Amino acid sequence: MKSRPFSDILRLAQSGDRQAQNEILLQYMDLINRNCFIDGAFDEDCRQYIMLRIVKQLPRFKGEKKIL
Repeated sequence: MKSRPFSDILRLAQSGDRQAQNEILLQYMDLINRNCFIDGAFDEDCRQYIMLRIVKQLPRFKGEKKIL
């Protein structure tokens, strides 16, 4: 598979392209998973919630602030 610049993937994801949305989620899956531990146990519902919030907020993302 040919690698595309992140800006192209982001633009496609913001317009609703599901494959591009999945690419973004996969790129950040380690970070997503690290934030899904509640009381020391991995919470699948938490991961699903985070992923849903990311996809829903993509159209509003402008990239103006630095991500930690």
